[in-house]
Amino acid sequence: MKEKSRESNFIRHWVRIKLEGFKPERIISEAIARGMTIRQIDYKDETEVCMTVAEEDFRIIKKFAKSKYKFTIIGEGGAHPVARKIKAGKMMIAGMAIFLLFFGAQTLFVREINVIGCKSITESSIRECLREEGLYEGSRKNFDCDAIEHRLFKEFDNIVWAKVAYEGNYVEVKISESKQVPSDKVGKETPCNIVADQDCYIERILSYTGRSVVAKNDFVKKGDILITGTIPIEHPSYEMGKDDSPEHYVHAAGKIVARVPYYYSFYMEPTDDVKAAAGTMLREWIAENIPESAQILNKDFHFDKKKNIIRVYGTVETRQQVGKEKEIVIDKHKRGTKEDTDRG
Repeated sequence: MKEKSRESNFIRHWVRIKLEGFKPERIISEAIARGMTIRQIDYKDETEVCMTVAEEDFRIIKKFAKSKYKFTIIGEGGAHPVARKIKAGKMMIAGMAIFLLFFGAQTLFVREINVIGCKSITESSIRECLREEGLYEGSRKNFDCDAIEHRLFKEFDNIVWAKVAYEGNYVEVKISESKQVPSDKVGKETPCNIVADQDCYIERILSYTGRSVVAKNDFVKKGDILITGTIPIEHPSYEMGKDDSPEHYVHAAGKIVARVPYYYSFYMEPTDDVKAAAGTMLREWIAENIPESAQILNKDFHFDKKKNIIRVYGTVETRQQVGKEKEIVIDKHKRGTKEDTDRG
């Protein structure tokens, strides 16, 4: 029974040890005398021997050998070490799974929101608008950037453009406020249209009063009507005479954002770094010719090199608020407006 117990100990956990000291065979003899199983005895020299014993027997050997000998474990095996490695592996996998779940959960939520561009509008009012659209610190990243941009544009009259972008769990909200006050603004009671003040591509249009006559991605020329103040009377509640106009007139109001192409051209003398010099001159041109509230979308350079001069030309594309009020002068002698008769 004792022999079986020692054999099972060996199977459960064995160690390969290196024994160093004077006459190591004394320790081996003592161990065998105590009924211990010793395998794979390998003498390196007179003071060093390697052997394999059960882990429990190894602890006993160390006790009776005391400090006269040096023991070094150089290997181990058996059921216990295998089970320990499996357990450690499972714990490592579980730890990695917990870490990945935690990391994944962190990336699903918004950690920080940075609002850039507030001047007359308070940051708190912007954040309140964002919250109503489901975007706030700690919210899930299932918000709609386009919907938020549209809400900001609609909520605040002086926002020219808004951009919502995120990377990881960081969200950046950029806005630009308009500083432009039209010099030819029409009185609020006077019927008017909103017309394009420059050639552009319509990107977004909101009509507060009046009726939009253009849509997204339409190209319009300077002077084209964007929001008309002429509203047709579809179902009059009274009988109309021959001199009655089948329409009424309102003071059109709204907000239009468009992509505006600016074409530039200037001359410069040849230099060692033409592109750098041209870039500096273009920045100066932009500061002088493009509204501060405009968002620069694209810009390009073209060079026409001649003998002693270089022509630099290209396009700068912006996103900005467009449109100005133009009074509707009603011709009472004829149906329609003075603008209509002028066209005829």
